[in-house]
Amino acid sequence: MAEVLIIANSMIGDVILTTGAIEAITRRHPEARFTVVCSPATRGLFGALTGVAEVFPLIKRKRGGHWFDLFRRLGGRRWEAVYDFRGTVFSRFLKGPKASPVRATGAPPEHKVVEAASILGAGSPPLSPVIWMTGSEAADVPARVESAGSALLILGPGASRIGKTWPAARFAEAARFLTSRGGEMEGALVVVTGGPMDREAALEIGAALPKGAVLDMTGADLIRTSAVMGRARLFVGNDSGMMHLAAASGAPTLGLFGPTDERLYGPWGSRTAAVRPAGVSFDFGKTSKTVSKDHCQMEDLSVAEVVVAAQALLRCDPAAAA
Repeated sequence: MAEVLIIANSMIGDVILTTGAIEAITRRHPEARFTVVCSPATRGLFGALTGVAEVFPLIKRKRGGHWFDLFRRLGGRRWEAVYDFRGTVFSRFLKGPKASPVRATGAPPEHKVVEAASILGAGSPPLSPVIWMTGSEAADVPARVESAGSALLILGPGASRIGKTWPAARFAEAARFLTSRGGEMEGALVVVTGGPMDREAALEIGAALPKGAVLDMTGADLIRTSAVMGRARLFVGNDSGMMHLAAASGAPTLGLFGPTDERLYGPWGSRTAAVRPAGVSFDFGKTSKTVSKDHCQMEDLSVAEVVVAAQALLRCDPAAAA
């Protein structure tokens, strides 16, 4: 049987933005056996992908030792194709035809979903992100979510860097406005999503809202979180993996932006929008250079701006407005 290798990105959001292209790769090689190299954090995303036989979570080691370990395991195989979404040096030493996304240069900026499609060949159309799950996984949601129906406001208060993290207190204030009497989502259950490191934000949001109004799902696995997001009336969150997970899960998604460029990283799909502080400019660039690891760069984004953007998204989306 032919074997195909997919080297995925390491960050959750970056992987999700390539899932449409990855699904197209599996259709291109319908009889192949797929091996996926990814990060431990993204391993769960590939569990239900058709044709996947092996998933290698790459645990980073000093001086690139993880790549040497991987070569010892995979270097002796002959691949029908190698699709390297990271554009690594490692893939050059493997046996078989290789492809990587073409990094866009110049203006205007090209969204990462468009860039991902270029791995399939020049002129390939962008392919919307997808989340693969089984029927039983789609049905596996907490009882409180089940009973809430579509009256779900999901928040994503975390991000990979503090610089692009809107304050938790403002998430709480926006949620209070939307879910209180007379609000667009009056009485909705507020669900807080993210990793274990976002639990403190979830506790702060829960303490600021009425007792029983908040469900903390920080630390839940990605597929279960996606199953909940697929039922939501609205997601509001920072530029993060949770934002991209929500959009790919089908939730109307409002992304909050500051030091990162929504033209590159905005939530993808017709049921999405992005908001940034009015009248404030940022010098966009490589995240490691322009997004702070220790101080917030989102202070200029007001609660009012987020609420207005959320209301507009709810009103223009027929399903969300129902």
